[in-house]
Amino acid sequence: MPTSPTDPGAGATLLAFIDDGGAIGAWRLIEGDAVIARGGGDLLPDDAARAVLAVPGTEVAIHWLDLADDLTLAQATAAARLMLADSSAEPLADMHVAVGRREAGKVPAALVPARTMLAWIDAAASVGIDADAIVPAPMLIAPPVAGIVRHGIDHRGPATAFAIEPELAAAILGEAPVALLAEADYEAGLPALAADPVIDLRQGAFARRRHWRLESGAGRRLVLLAAMLVLLTLAVPVAKLILTDRAAARMEAEAAALAQRPATGADSAPGFALVAPALFDAVRATPNAELGQVDYRADGSLAATVLIDSPATLDMLATRIEAAGLSVERGPVGNRNGRAAADLLVRPA
Repeated sequence: MPTSPTDPGAGATLLAFIDDGGAIGAWRLIEGDAVIARGGGDLLPDDAARAVLAVPGTEVAIHWLDLADDLTLAQATAAARLMLADSSAEPLADMHVAVGRREAGKVPAALVPARTMLAWIDAAASVGIDADAIVPAPMLIAPPVAGIVRHGIDHRGPATAFAIEPELAAAILGEAPVALLAEADYEAGLPALAADPVIDLRQGAFARRRHWRLESGAGRRLVLLAAMLVLLTLAVPVAKLILTDRAAARMEAEAAALAQRPATGADSAPGFALVAPALFDAVRATPNAELGQVDYRADGSLAATVLIDSPATLDMLATRIEAAGLSVERGPVGNRNGRAAADLLVRPA
């Protein structure tokens, strides 16, 4: 975003006001309980930790409703939508409804066209602002104990908030006293109201999407260590699979070489070239089965030692070998260097 040379520090909040034309207008930079900088247009402070968007009260209708205390936010919003069904000139399906914190026994419910919300969010994004909260401008005035206070066209009272020209307000409010809020008093109330607004329009379909990211320092190291642990956990079975596959490939290559020799001596028995590949394929296809040793017999059979995790794995392996048209003789399951193992004698059926 276009920035000013202001360095607000880690705890600063940028309060940006949408003007009547729908663009970013005035802004104030808040740190702690004070406004430390102010300006206008798109020359915005950089590095603010938080951003709040103030939107025109003329575009937001704020109603004050009697709602039960024990409602969740979703329940309160649904109840407000039902209660405001006859209060909107536009179809309620096209309106965004947001509810806020109880005040003077009433719950504020804001009604604003969804397309207007989108336009405000887009206007802020065009200058690099992803607002944490969106607050109607009249709600950035602290309510007086009694009566009405005014800042510009924004009016605020107990369970009352609206924006209207002062002349029209007089016709509506009648004899109710209206006090003009001094600029210094207005700014003095902004830090608390921007930090914890009575109502935030950024909820429901317009809730801010939180983007997860690695933080620096201990948090980043912790996440990296966790990622390394996951990788190491996955690496063990992958390494075993690679070693098993290499061993099987080596043995298969040896078997193929033997099968290519002239048909004389111990290697001339029929079926040898069929037995070895079928055994290797069955081991590859059986989870938790590994070849430990293979001996080639003069009669064309193979004596193999297989490492397994359970008798069920041995049964599965034997079934696959037999399905390839071979016969299998199984020895008892024993222990080989801390692993369950069994000897097999495989030959053509």
